Amino acid sequence: MRAHVAATCERKPGVYRMLGPTGNVLYVGQSRFLRARLLSYFRAKGRRNKAARILRHAFAIDWEYTNSEFGALLRELRLIKQFRPAFNAAMVADDWRRGYVAVTGGESPGLRVVPRSDDPAAVALFGPFRKVAYLREAVRALAEATGVRDCTLDDIKRNSAKKRVAGCLRYEFGGCMGPCVGAASTIEYEQGVNEVREFLEGRADTPIARLELAMSEAAKDLQFERAAQIRDRLSMLRWLHGHVCRFRANVDRLTFAYRTVGADGSEWIYLIRRGTVRAEIRAPVTTGDTAALNSLAARVYDAPDPGGADIPTHDLDEFYVVASWFRRRPGERERISTISPIS
Repeated sequence: MRAHVAATCERKPGVYRMLGPTGNVLYVGQSRFLRARLLSYFRAKGRRNKAARILRHAFAIDWEYTNSEFGALLRELRLIKQFRPAFNAAMVADDWRRGYVAVTGGESPGLRVVPRSDDPAAVALFGPFRKVAYLREAVRALAEATGVRDCTLDDIKRNSAKKRVAGCLRYEFGGCMGPCVGAASTIEYEQGVNEVREFLEGRADTPIARLELAMSEAAKDLQFERAAQIRDRLSMLRWLHGHVCRFRANVDRLTFAYRTVGADGSEWIYLIRRGTVRAEIRAPVTTGDTAALNSLAARVYDAPDPGGADIPTHDLDEFYVVASWFRRRPGERERISTISPIS
Protein backbone atom coordinates (compact mmCIF):
# COMPACT_ATOMS: atom_id res chain seq x y z
CA MET A 1 0.00 0.00 0.00
CA ARG A 2 2.83 2.38 0.79
CA ALA A 3 4.44 1.83 -2.59
CA HIS A 4 1.10 2.49 -4.29
CA VAL A 5 0.63 5.76 -2.39
CA ALA A 6 4.22 6.89 -2.99
CA ALA A 7 4.01 6.18 -6.72
CA THR A 8 0.58 7.58 -7.54
CA CYS A 9 -0.78 9.95 -4.90
CA GLU A 10 -0.31 13.68 -5.55
CA ARG A 11 0.11 16.66 -3.26
CA LYS A 12 -3.46 17.89 -3.69
CA PRO A 13 -6.50 18.35 -1.43
CA GLY A 14 -8.90 15.45 -1.30
CA VAL A 15 -10.42 12.58 0.66
CA TYR A 16 -9.26 9.02 1.25
CA ARG A 17 -10.91 5.77 2.27
CA MET A 18 -9.34 2.94 4.22
CA LEU A 19 -10.89 -0.31 2.96
CA GLY A 20 -11.39 -3.68 4.61
CA PRO A 21 -10.90 -7.16 3.08
CA THR A 22 -14.24 -7.07 1.25
CA GLY A 23 -13.92 -3.47 0.12
CA ASN A 24 -15.97 -2.17 3.01
CA VAL A 25 -15.10 1.35 4.10
CA LEU A 26 -13.35 1.34 7.48
CA TYR A 27 -12.42 5.00 7.71
CA VAL A 28 -12.82 8.23 5.73
CA GLY A 29 -10.43 11.15 6.10
CA GLN A 30 -9.43 14.32 4.29
CA SER A 31 -6.36 16.45 3.90
CA ARG A 32 -5.12 19.58 2.24
CA PHE A 33 -2.16 17.52 1.00
CA LEU A 34 -3.24 13.93 0.42
CA ARG A 35 0.18 12.48 -0.37
CA ALA A 36 1.77 13.70 2.88
CA ARG A 37 -1.22 12.64 4.94
CA LEU A 38 -1.34 9.09 3.58
CA LEU A 39 2.40 8.53 3.84
CA SER A 40 2.22 9.60 7.49
CA TYR A 41 0.12 6.51 8.22
CA PHE A 42 3.10 4.28 7.44
CA ARG A 43 5.26 6.11 9.99
CA ALA A 44 2.69 5.75 12.78
CA LYS A 45 3.67 3.47 15.67
CA GLY A 46 2.09 2.23 18.87
CA ARG A 47 -1.00 0.20 19.61
CA ARG A 48 -2.96 3.27 20.74
CA ASN A 49 -1.94 5.51 17.88
CA LYS A 50 -5.04 6.34 15.84
CA ALA A 51 -3.37 6.08 12.42
CA ALA A 52 -1.60 2.84 13.33
CA ARG A 53 -4.83 1.28 14.56
CA ILE A 54 -6.62 2.12 11.30
CA LEU A 55 -3.76 0.88 9.12
CA ARG A 56 -3.60 -2.47 10.94
CA HIS A 57 -7.15 -3.20 9.79
CA ALA A 58 -6.84 -1.79 6.26
CA PHE A 59 -6.30 -3.95 3.17
CA ALA A 60 -6.38 -1.12 0.62
CA ILE A 61 -6.49 2.66 0.31
CA ASP A 62 -8.25 4.70 -2.33
CA TRP A 63 -8.61 8.43 -2.70
CA GLU A 64 -10.05 11.20 -4.80
CA TYR A 65 -9.01 14.80 -5.29
CA THR A 66 -11.21 17.82 -4.65
CA ASN A 67 -11.08 21.34 -6.00
CA SER A 68 -10.08 22.86 -2.66
CA GLU A 69 -9.50 22.13 1.02
CA PHE A 70 -13.02 23.38 1.74
CA GLY A 71 -14.35 20.93 -0.84
CA ALA A 72 -12.41 18.12 0.85
CA LEU A 73 -14.11 18.83 4.19
CA LEU A 74 -17.53 18.70 2.56
CA ARG A 75 -16.76 15.53 0.63
CA GLU A 76 -15.44 13.85 3.77
CA LEU A 77 -18.65 14.64 5.65
CA ARG A 78 -20.85 13.32 2.86
CA LEU A 79 -18.86 10.08 2.53
CA ILE A 80 -19.01 9.50 6.29
CA LYS A 81 -22.78 9.95 6.21
CA GLN A 82 -23.02 7.60 3.22
CA PHE A 83 -20.83 4.74 4.48
CA ARG A 84 -20.93 5.23 8.28
CA PRO A 85 -17.38 3.80 8.69
CA ALA A 86 -16.75 1.98 11.94
CA PHE A 87 -13.53 3.84 12.79
CA ASN A 88 -15.06 7.25 12.20
CA ALA A 89 -17.87 6.43 14.62
CA ALA A 90 -15.53 4.88 17.20
CA MET A 91 -13.15 7.83 17.17
CA VAL A 92 -15.66 10.62 17.62
CA ALA A 93 -14.74 12.16 20.95
CA ASP A 94 -17.51 14.41 22.16
CA ASP A 95 -16.69 16.40 25.25
CA TRP A 96 -20.37 16.82 26.09
CA ARG A 97 -23.54 14.88 25.61
CA ARG A 98 -25.87 16.22 22.98
CA GLY A 99 -29.44 15.74 21.90
CA TYR A 100 -31.51 16.77 18.90
CA VAL A 101 -35.25 17.36 18.57
CA ALA A 102 -36.60 15.20 15.76
CA VAL A 103 -39.93 15.47 14.00
CA THR A 104 -40.74 12.03 12.61
CA GLY A 105 -42.63 11.20 9.43
CA GLY A 106 -45.39 8.75 8.67
CA GLU A 107 -49.14 8.94 9.05
CA SER A 108 -48.88 10.37 12.55
CA PRO A 109 -45.70 12.45 12.87
CA GLY A 110 -44.34 12.84 16.35
CA LEU A 111 -41.68 14.47 18.51
CA ARG A 112 -38.60 12.66 19.76
CA VAL A 113 -35.27 13.48 21.36
CA VAL A 114 -32.47 11.64 19.57
CA PRO A 115 -28.70 11.49 20.21
CA ARG A 116 -27.53 11.82 16.58
CA SER A 117 -28.10 14.17 13.67
CA ASP A 118 -28.63 11.28 11.24
CA ASP A 119 -31.62 9.62 12.91
CA PRO A 120 -33.32 7.57 10.15
CA ALA A 121 -36.87 8.26 11.35
CA ALA A 122 -36.47 12.06 11.38
CA VAL A 123 -37.81 14.28 8.62
CA ALA A 124 -36.63 17.42 10.42
CA LEU A 125 -33.96 17.90 13.09
CA PHE A 126 -33.17 20.79 15.42
CA GLY A 127 -30.18 21.21 17.68
CA PRO A 128 -27.85 20.20 19.13
CA PHE A 129 -28.71 20.87 22.76
CA ARG A 130 -26.38 20.30 25.69
CA LYS A 131 -28.91 19.92 28.50
CA VAL A 132 -30.32 16.63 27.24
CA ALA A 133 -32.38 15.83 30.35
CA TYR A 134 -33.88 19.33 30.35
CA LEU A 135 -34.45 19.06 26.61
CA ARG A 136 -36.58 15.94 27.12
CA GLU A 137 -38.75 17.83 29.59
CA ALA A 138 -39.05 20.78 27.20
CA VAL A 139 -40.08 18.50 24.33
CA ARG A 140 -42.67 16.86 26.58
CA ALA A 141 -44.00 20.35 27.42
CA LEU A 142 -44.15 21.20 23.71
CA ALA A 143 -45.99 17.97 22.97
CA GLU A 144 -48.54 18.65 25.69
CA ALA A 145 -49.05 22.25 24.53
CA THR A 146 -49.70 21.23 20.92
CA GLY A 147 -51.27 17.79 21.29
CA VAL A 148 -48.61 16.18 19.10
CA ARG A 149 -47.55 12.76 20.32
CA ASP A 150 -44.08 12.13 21.73
CA CYS A 151 -44.35 8.36 22.03
CA THR A 152 -42.28 6.23 19.65
CA LEU A 153 -43.46 4.60 16.44
CA ASP A 154 -42.72 1.24 18.06
CA ASP A 155 -45.39 1.93 20.66
CA ILE A 156 -48.03 2.31 17.95
CA LYS A 157 -46.81 -0.76 16.06
CA ARG A 158 -46.85 -2.80 19.26
CA ASN A 159 -50.41 -1.76 20.04
CA SER A 160 -51.48 -2.55 16.48
CA ALA A 161 -49.85 -5.97 16.64
CA LYS A 162 -51.94 -6.86 19.67
CA LYS A 163 -55.06 -6.14 17.61
CA ARG A 164 -56.82 -4.22 20.29
CA VAL A 165 -57.95 -0.65 20.74
CA ALA A 166 -54.94 1.04 22.27
CA GLY A 167 -55.54 3.12 25.34
CA CYS A 168 -53.64 6.38 25.68
CA LEU A 169 -53.27 7.94 29.09
CA ARG A 170 -51.80 11.09 27.55
CA TYR A 171 -54.97 11.46 25.47
CA GLU A 172 -57.22 10.72 28.45
CA PHE A 173 -55.53 13.48 30.47
CA GLY A 174 -55.63 15.97 27.59
CA GLY A 175 -51.90 15.93 26.80
CA CYS A 176 -52.14 14.44 23.31
CA MET A 177 -54.62 14.42 20.43
CA GLY A 178 -54.45 10.63 20.45
CA PRO A 179 -53.78 9.87 16.75
CA CYS A 180 -52.83 6.30 17.67
CA VAL A 181 -56.38 5.69 18.93
CA GLY A 182 -58.06 7.57 16.09
CA ALA A 183 -59.19 10.42 18.34
CA ALA A 184 -57.92 13.27 16.14
CA SER A 185 -58.89 14.13 12.58
CA THR A 186 -56.10 14.21 10.00
CA ILE A 187 -56.52 17.95 9.43
CA GLU A 188 -56.55 18.73 13.14
CA TYR A 189 -53.40 16.70 13.77
CA GLU A 190 -51.60 18.23 10.77
CA GLN A 191 -52.30 21.67 12.21
CA GLY A 192 -50.66 20.60 15.47
CA VAL A 193 -47.61 19.25 13.63
CA ASN A 194 -47.33 22.47 11.60
CA GLU A 195 -47.48 24.44 14.84
CA VAL A 196 -44.61 22.36 16.20
CA ARG A 197 -42.56 22.89 13.04
CA GLU A 198 -43.12 26.66 13.10
CA PHE A 199 -42.12 26.76 16.78
CA LEU A 200 -38.94 24.74 16.26
CA GLU A 201 -38.02 26.76 13.18
CA GLY A 202 -38.28 29.94 15.25
CA ARG A 203 -41.12 31.36 13.12
CA ALA A 204 -43.91 31.38 15.72
CA ASP A 205 -44.42 30.99 19.47
CA THR A 206 -48.07 29.90 19.52
CA PRO A 207 -47.55 27.18 22.20
CA ILE A 208 -46.01 29.79 24.52
CA ALA A 209 -48.93 32.18 24.03
CA ARG A 210 -51.37 29.35 24.70
CA LEU A 211 -49.68 28.42 27.98
CA GLU A 212 -49.46 32.05 29.07
CA LEU A 213 -53.21 32.37 28.63
CA ALA A 214 -53.83 29.08 30.47
CA MET A 215 -51.62 30.20 33.39
CA SER A 216 -53.43 33.52 33.62
CA GLU A 217 -56.82 31.80 33.66
CA ALA A 218 -55.68 29.30 36.30
CA ALA A 219 -54.49 32.14 38.52
CA LYS A 220 -57.79 33.99 38.12
CA ASP A 221 -59.62 30.85 39.19
CA LEU A 222 -57.32 30.58 42.22
CA GLN A 223 -55.86 27.31 40.88
CA PHE A 224 -52.39 28.23 42.04
CA GLU A 225 -50.94 24.73 41.93
CA ARG A 226 -52.01 24.33 38.29
CA ALA A 227 -50.70 27.83 37.50
CA ALA A 228 -47.32 26.85 38.98
CA GLN A 229 -47.19 23.70 36.83
CA ILE A 230 -47.95 25.72 33.70
CA ARG A 231 -45.31 28.26 34.72
CA ASP A 232 -42.68 25.50 34.84
CA ARG A 233 -43.66 24.26 31.36
CA LEU A 234 -43.55 27.85 30.10
CA SER A 235 -40.01 28.21 31.37
CA MET A 236 -38.96 25.11 29.43
CA LEU A 237 -40.66 26.23 26.22
CA ARG A 238 -39.09 29.70 26.41
CA TRP A 239 -35.67 28.11 26.82
CA LEU A 240 -36.28 25.84 23.83
CA HIS A 241 -37.68 28.64 21.68
CA GLY A 242 -34.80 30.95 22.52
CA HIS A 243 -32.32 28.30 21.42
CA VAL A 244 -34.00 27.60 18.07
CA CYS A 245 -34.41 31.32 17.36
CA ARG A 246 -30.69 31.88 17.85
CA PHE A 247 -29.92 28.92 15.62
CA ARG A 248 -32.26 30.24 12.91
CA ALA A 249 -30.52 33.62 12.99
CA ASN A 250 -27.13 31.95 12.60
CA VAL A 251 -28.39 29.82 9.71
CA ASP A 252 -29.79 32.82 7.86
CA ARG A 253 -26.45 34.62 8.15
CA LEU A 254 -24.69 31.80 6.30
CA THR A 255 -26.08 32.68 2.86
CA PHE A 256 -23.52 33.94 0.36
CA ALA A 257 -21.12 33.03 -2.44
CA TYR A 258 -17.66 31.93 -1.35
CA ARG A 259 -14.62 32.13 -3.65
CA THR A 260 -11.52 30.07 -2.99
CA VAL A 261 -8.40 29.05 -4.89
CA GLY A 262 -7.66 25.40 -5.56
CA ALA A 263 -4.31 23.59 -5.40
CA ASP A 264 -3.73 24.16 -9.11
CA GLY A 265 -4.37 27.90 -8.84
CA SER A 266 -7.86 27.73 -10.32
CA GLU A 267 -10.64 29.69 -8.63
CA TRP A 268 -13.86 28.02 -7.50
CA ILE A 269 -17.15 29.43 -6.24
CA TYR A 270 -19.34 27.74 -3.65
CA LEU A 271 -22.95 28.87 -3.49
CA ILE A 272 -23.99 28.57 0.15
CA ARG A 273 -27.57 28.96 1.31
CA ARG A 274 -28.55 28.73 4.97
CA GLY A 275 -25.35 26.95 5.91
CA THR A 276 -25.29 24.28 3.22
CA VAL A 277 -23.39 24.23 -0.05
CA ARG A 278 -25.93 24.09 -2.87
CA ALA A 279 -23.51 24.28 -5.82
CA GLU A 280 -19.79 24.25 -6.63
CA ILE A 281 -18.62 25.79 -9.91
CA ARG A 282 -15.43 27.08 -11.49
CA ALA A 283 -15.14 30.87 -11.44
CA PRO A 284 -16.32 32.37 -14.73
CA VAL A 285 -13.85 33.34 -17.41
CA THR A 286 -16.06 34.28 -20.33
CA THR A 287 -19.27 36.28 -20.55
CA GLY A 288 -21.15 33.06 -21.15
CA ASP A 289 -19.66 31.53 -17.99
CA THR A 290 -20.81 34.56 -15.98
CA ALA A 291 -24.34 34.30 -17.38
CA ALA A 292 -24.48 30.60 -16.51
CA LEU A 293 -23.25 31.28 -12.96
CA ASN A 294 -25.80 34.04 -12.39
CA SER A 295 -28.56 31.77 -13.68
CA LEU A 296 -27.50 29.06 -11.23
CA ALA A 297 -27.25 31.59 -8.40
CA ALA A 298 -30.78 32.81 -9.12
CA ARG A 299 -32.06 29.24 -8.92
CA VAL A 300 -30.22 28.60 -5.66
CA TYR A 301 -31.00 31.85 -3.85
CA ASP A 302 -34.21 33.27 -5.29
CA ALA A 303 -36.34 30.13 -5.55
CA PRO A 304 -38.14 28.73 -2.49
CA ASP A 305 -35.84 26.52 -0.42
CA PRO A 306 -36.32 23.16 -2.15
CA GLY A 307 -37.36 19.95 -0.50
CA GLY A 308 -34.96 17.76 -2.40
CA ALA A 309 -34.13 17.16 -6.07
CA ASP A 310 -30.71 18.32 -7.24
CA ILE A 311 -30.20 20.88 -4.47
CA PRO A 312 -29.91 19.30 -1.02
CA THR A 313 -32.14 20.41 1.81
CA HIS A 314 -30.71 21.86 4.99
CA ASP A 315 -28.30 19.52 6.74
CA LEU A 316 -27.27 20.09 10.36
CA ASP A 317 -23.87 18.43 10.06
CA GLU A 318 -22.99 20.40 6.95
CA PHE A 319 -24.11 23.63 8.60
CA TYR A 320 -21.66 23.05 11.45
CA VAL A 321 -18.83 22.20 9.04
CA VAL A 322 -19.43 25.41 7.09
CA ALA A 323 -19.82 27.52 10.25
CA SER A 324 -16.65 26.02 11.75
CA TRP A 325 -14.66 26.70 8.58
CA PHE A 326 -15.31 30.44 8.71
CA ARG A 327 -15.03 30.64 12.49
CA ARG A 328 -11.57 29.03 12.52
CA ARG A 329 -10.39 30.88 9.42
CA PRO A 330 -11.65 34.47 9.77
CA GLY A 331 -9.48 35.53 6.83
CA GLU A 332 -11.66 33.41 4.52
CA ARG A 333 -14.57 35.75 5.21
CA GLU A 334 -12.91 38.24 2.92
CA ARG A 335 -13.66 35.85 0.05
CA ILE A 336 -17.41 36.09 0.67
CA SER A 337 -19.35 38.02 -1.94
CA THR A 338 -22.93 39.14 -2.51
CA ILE A 339 -25.15 36.57 -4.11
CA SER A 340 -26.65 38.47 -7.05
CA PRO A 341 -25.34 39.23 -9.52
CA ILE A 342 -22.01 37.40 -9.28
CA SER A 343 -19.21 38.68 -11.49
